[in-house]
Amino acid sequence: MKLFEFEAKTIMGSAGIPIPQGQVIKVAEEVFNLKLNFPIVIKCQVQTGGRGKAGGVKFANNIDEAYELCKQLLKLEINGIKTSSLLIEPKTEIEKELYIAITLDRSKKCHILLGSGEGGVEIESSGKVKIVRVKSEYKPYLGRKLLSNIGLSKKQLIQASEIINKLYFLYETHDMDLAEINPLVITKSGNFIALDGKMTINDDALGRQPFFNGWEVNHLTDLTSRELKAKIAGLNLVELSGRVGIICNGAGLTMATMDLVKTHGGEPANFLDVGGGADMSKVIRALKLVGDNSSVKVILVNILGGITACDEVAKALKVFANENPDRKLIVRLLGNNQEKAKEIMKGTNIKSIDDLNEAVKEAVISGGNL
Repeated sequence: MKLFEFEAKTIMGSAGIPIPQGQVIKVAEEVFNLKLNFPIVIKCQVQTGGRGKAGGVKFANNIDEAYELCKQLLKLEINGIKTSSLLIEPKTEIEKELYIAITLDRSKKCHILLGSGEGGVEIESSGKVKIVRVKSEYKPYLGRKLLSNIGLSKKQLIQASEIINKLYFLYETHDMDLAEINPLVITKSGNFIALDGKMTINDDALGRQPFFNGWEVNHLTDLTSRELKAKIAGLNLVELSGRVGIICNGAGLTMATMDLVKTHGGEPANFLDVGGGADMSKVIRALKLVGDNSSVKVILVNILGGITACDEVAKALKVFANENPDRKLIVRLLGNNQEKAKEIMKGTNIKSIDDLNEAVKEAVISGGNL
């Protein structure tokens, strides 16, 4: 779950990391209630990159200018994502910009600290970034080592090392995949301020992070309406542009089934993994989500029963088939309770085929892809 900038800054501020005094608005008229001194910076709150290049960051010198800019920015879409709100802060006089981040490097099999003596757009992909590995437990000397590597003076190093220590504490305690400050600026007066921040919370850890209860639904801004419904329902759905709807259990099986559909000349309409142990209720939700897409001409269900019982899937298929008699259903159910499943599906319009290649061929033909 990616956090908005204002949320990341609020979390950083709670840990004692210096941040600008800012206010969040959702309608332009709120700008008249600002308790900030001009000039100000107005920033679109979107969960995508390229905000600055897309015109999502503007400066205003007075209230009238700010109002007009807020009206424009609240209508702005960046990479297809609508601006949900605006963060307004005083303009900061910058002496120097730095880049600081913490993430997991899977190739190195450890957490890493990243830093650069320069901040700005796409700095993280430049050759100027230094890396320090956190091989076991984080120790403050690692932060000092990174800062020394990016050329900070002794006085600056002492101030900035406290910020890294606090950022790592947040990264660890909140189960983050990424904690980034870009830029961490040194002001004309010599103070450090986190001028922008990114934080991503590990989706699999949300269940043990009560702090974020209820947050997820407001952070899925890059999903279609069906993908959003699926996420909330505990299903993994990615919509595509084809005509063959696909429902499987397990990401590997789903991807292999999609590949077979393409091999036989079809185009998948979606990726949907119901996961292991899916019961009747969950499979019905999956069928309704896929069936709700008017582009889907046939639904191909490929389930290997292990933890997932085939008869539970069959019960869901029977209910869906009876409620949607015009929907074409091609089904391959093998494994746990497969014979029971076949008995349950008798008398319905469900076409059950044990051979996967044959099932896929039938689905592609039924979907009109050939």
